[in-house]
Amino acid sequence: MILGTDCVRPLLLALPLLGLLAASATAAGLPAYAPDANAPRSAVPEVYRWDLSALLESDEAFERARLALLAELPKLSGFEERLADPKSLAACLDLYFRLHRDANALTLYANLRQSTALSQDRANAMVQQSLATMDELMRAAAFIRREVLRMPAGTLEAALAAEPGLAGFRAYLGNLRRRADRLLSPDAERALSLLGDNLWAEIDLNEIPSPLEDAFGALLTDIPWPSIRDEQGREVQLNLANYTLYRQSPDREVRRAAVAGLFGSLRQYQHALAATLSGQVKLDVGYARARGYDTAVEAYLDKDDVDVAVYDNLVRTVNASLPLLHRYVELRKKVLGLPDVYLHDLYIPLVPGVEKKIPFAEARTLIEGALKPLGPEYGAVLAMGLDPANGWLDLYPHQDKRSGAFSSSVYGAHPYVFMNYLDSLDDMSTLAHEYGHALHSHLAMKAQSYPDFRYPPFLAEVAATCNEMLLSDHMVARATDPAERAYLLVNRLEDIRTTIFRQTMFAEFERAVHQLVEAGTPLTAALLEQTYSEIVKRYYGPGYTFGPDDGMEWAYIPHFYYKYYVYSYATGLASGIAIAERVREQGEPAVKAYLGMLSGGCSEPPLVLLEKAGVDLTTAAPIEAAMRAFERTLDEVEALLAAR
Repeated sequence: MILGTDCVRPLLLALPLLGLLAASATAAGLPAYAPDANAPRSAVPEVYRWDLSALLESDEAFERARLALLAELPKLSGFEERLADPKSLAACLDLYFRLHRDANALTLYANLRQSTALSQDRANAMVQQSLATMDELMRAAAFIRREVLRMPAGTLEAALAAEPGLAGFRAYLGNLRRRADRLLSPDAERALSLLGDNLWAEIDLNEIPSPLEDAFGALLTDIPWPSIRDEQGREVQLNLANYTLYRQSPDREVRRAAVAGLFGSLRQYQHALAATLSGQVKLDVGYARARGYDTAVEAYLDKDDVDVAVYDNLVRTVNASLPLLHRYVELRKKVLGLPDVYLHDLYIPLVPGVEKKIPFAEARTLIEGALKPLGPEYGAVLAMGLDPANGWLDLYPHQDKRSGAFSSSVYGAHPYVFMNYLDSLDDMSTLAHEYGHALHSHLAMKAQSYPDFRYPPFLAEVAATCNEMLLSDHMVARATDPAERAYLLVNRLEDIRTTIFRQTMFAEFERAVHQLVEAGTPLTAALLEQTYSEIVKRYYGPGYTFGPDDGMEWAYIPHFYYKYYVYSYATGLASGIAIAERVREQGEPAVKAYLGMLSGGCSEPPLVLLEKAGVDLTTAAPIEAAMRAFERTLDEVEALLAAR
């Protein structure tokens, strides 16, 4: 799975800095460019487009590498029924992980190519070819799991002690053994492998998407989105890349039209979208039951060695704090002077007249300054990655480009960051978020061998949201004007609303639809809309007015296809808030502990790594602390706005 975000990030601003930073674009030597989501890719200056040669030199090199990898697969069969010998086991794992790394390079190259050329047949074909190659590898290597799990525990421990070449595979082998009771018969394992079973840890973060996820993405690509009028009355083409920009327009009619246009279009395809999501949920439940789990949530959290209590703590604690969210919605209604608050009123600033655009060169400087507390090593790598000339970054939107933002990596190459940067303040926070992912990957890659560098999805959002909180703290600390401070604090509220409250709301919906399938209830478009609508109304409370098509929002959220991933946004921000506070209060010791967690990859269980950084998510304490931070910020915002 390519790590992605569809959360709305806070709009951040430090007014006194804007004039000082105006010259930074010139100083950086970067070409001027006005972002345009409807421009062709060729219109975007080359420096703002990523360089995929760190993965593969060309599409022709992709094909050569794919064929070479397929030619090596038969070598694995030579180790079958020989893994009881420690030297054979070490040699087999060396070969398997080398091939797995090469297969990941193929899938990442293909996915990155496709993300900027959605309708290009060649790019789409490469994605399918890379996935087929990974499938072939997983089938060829299926015997490894079977034979390792068949070994008596004492035999494996003796092999680890006797063979130095196995030292780098201890965590991998231990995680396999942890779920030994989930192993099925050889025939059943073979069948699940053919179907793309995704419940085993050796499939890394560039996880193979299901056919349902592919179909969902293709359907969103083909939906003809409507045109709307912008703030100047010009007709503009709505798309998934510019939707969030128009949703937060200061012109209420523009933002209403954006939401109505998107959700109304989704309604026209509701049955097809319900079929893809229903198919995905059935697949999740089927894999879980095949391996003896009672529920899909138990299966997919166990894959990452996370207790379901973490999920339950999150949902229970956030629900107990919903009166705070209701209070915030009522504050929006009062400050904006609106008779009612709709979804399209949730994303605009409460303090007008201070929001400004932040071009990339300025955002780059601000982010580097905000993350200085994480130390010189972190800062040096961050500066290298943020320099577009180094090829990590695909910055601006264009025709045929996927929406949203993500970071992704493969061992041995620098991370890649995908953006649709429209010079908004929101985009600056998203940029900091994605470089949290990128630096996490870099540090884990530097410290760990290939089998141990792939941190689980549960930890992925911690680094990203910690960056956002440090950026927010940096801006608030520099604010001298009360209006500016109120503006920044409101956007901190928005960060917590969109990343803890909203993502927990999504997590509740995800679990609810899985429970419906687990109970044998068909997922129809009407039932999905009803289920989602009831949760949204409960979260936003009596001060929120539900729009006629708001119940269709579920239909375009890609994270519902990511198998219980979305909750980690909320636990990630709660952890990020806690770690940012530790860094501020403790300095170097907290930084050292945090960077140690980022460097850990999957060498230890994720909850253990996180606890070493000072956060224990097996308790409700981190979520409660985040809710207290929301309440303190809300208190200050109410006081600042009342004094205006």
